[in-house]
Amino acid sequence: MGLTNFKIKSAAIGKRHHDGGGLYLTLSARCRGKWTIRYMINRKAKEIGLGRYPELSLADARKKHFEARILIAEGKDPLIERRKALAQTKREALTRFSDVAESYIEEHRLKWTNKKHAHDWKSTLGRMAYPVLDQKPLAHLATEDVIRVLKPIWYRKHETAGKLQGRIKLIFGYAKAGKLYVGENPAAWQDHLCHYFPVLSGPHHVKHHRSLHYGLLPGFFAQLVQLDTIGSKALQYTILTAARTSEVRCVRRDEIDFKKMLWNVPAERMKARKPHKVPLSHQTAELIDGIMAAHNYPFLFHGLNPEKPLSNMAMLSLLKKRYKDVNTTVHGFRSTFRTWASDMTEYNDSIMEFALAHQLDEKVEGAYNRTELVEKRRPLMQDWADYAYGHATAPTAIVH
Repeated sequence: MGLTNFKIKSAAIGKRHHDGGGLYLTLSARCRGKWTIRYMINRKAKEIGLGRYPELSLADARKKHFEARILIAEGKDPLIERRKALAQTKREALTRFSDVAESYIEEHRLKWTNKKHAHDWKSTLGRMAYPVLDQKPLAHLATEDVIRVLKPIWYRKHETAGKLQGRIKLIFGYAKAGKLYVGENPAAWQDHLCHYFPVLSGPHHVKHHRSLHYGLLPGFFAQLVQLDTIGSKALQYTILTAARTSEVRCVRRDEIDFKKMLWNVPAERMKARKPHKVPLSHQTAELIDGIMAAHNYPFLFHGLNPEKPLSNMAMLSLLKKRYKDVNTTVHGFRSTFRTWASDMTEYNDSIMEFALAHQLDEKVEGAYNRTELVEKRRPLMQDWADYAYGHATAPTAIVH
């Protein structure tokens, strides 16, 4: 017969009383004692404490005993599982949001084509998120904590707040994947945070890079080619290829195929992490040829140290110092190219987007053969170079 509350009141002190299945109560005084379980695991007899009586009632002791028997039936040792749980609890108590965020940044640093991303992440999170979210263990954070971070800046710095919300969401997702956080992502926007910020719950306003109107490009380009510096040549190349700064500054000789008139950009420098081929116009090939004849350094566009590539800020610095009246960023020339192609040519939109190495819908991308796309893009890039050099004003090539 098992124990009852009545039997426990009259049970002998100092003796072990069996409830069945290995559950025992040992009384140290009247109505005071401890619960234990005796069990066999891997042919070894073990005993584990469950808790003090009467703080742990008979019903609760039986519940814990049942949970332990399930573990034993699964071949798990309740004592080892308890130690794991205690270690997990201790780890959770010591782990703060900033710890996980720093790990996330380090793991993704090599994947980011723009090295400035890591600095931006650390700076934004360090100033706005860590002071609030590090006040308690990561495992204890909830939606209200994320709201405390975002609410003060949501209306006056909405673009920053939007980026911050996205970054916090990714870090919580990373924590969930690593089993450092349990439950729904407290920084999720859809059907979650959007309800707390109803005024701005619609599509976020996207701030585009400043760009030069294409009508002003030939005049600007004519000034640029008069400047005989590595920075100027790099900017010319960037404009003619409609490429990103991160793709241009590290160009090596072996990426240029003069025979096929192609620039083969490796995947690690592309935003989408896919290799990209850029058809070279005659003017671009001539520019590259001149640079190669002038030096034999590893990078076409080298920095102050000839063995290293051009600084990430060199072209932007050139624009700010030498062309103060030109209201554009380096990245903005991609917009200049895209707007010119839309307004002044009749090339297919997909061809234009491939020229910018934008990721398209899979159905659209799958409808084209990449080899054919290179050739379809070739006249577009030649027309663009002709326009930049002022040799043509309104190319009319039609590509379907």
